[in-house]
Amino acid sequence: MHADAPQQAQDRWCDAEGTRITLFCKVEQVAENPEDGALFSRLHQRGEVVGRSLDLIYIRFDGEGQVIGMRPRLLCVLSTENVRKGRDR
Repeated sequence: MHADAPQQAQDRWCDAEGTRITLFCKVEQVAENPEDGALFSRLHQRGEVVGRSLDLIYIRFDGEGQVIGMRPRLLCVLSTENVRKGRDR
């Protein structure tokens, strides 16, 4: 059981496709779940990861001033090829 612990901890910060979410990477909300902070109005909206807690990733969505916390499985990491020109910082 101890051998599984590092894998479980690593999976905690993976997105819906299994990609590891790192600080300051760009993400897109790909699912909705109001209980987890993932509102329908933000579906497919992009933002930057600015922090994390035990269970949540904190995102500042493009064009919004507040920071939203949501579960990693509701997000998808954007590669530089997926980010539209001019949206990258």
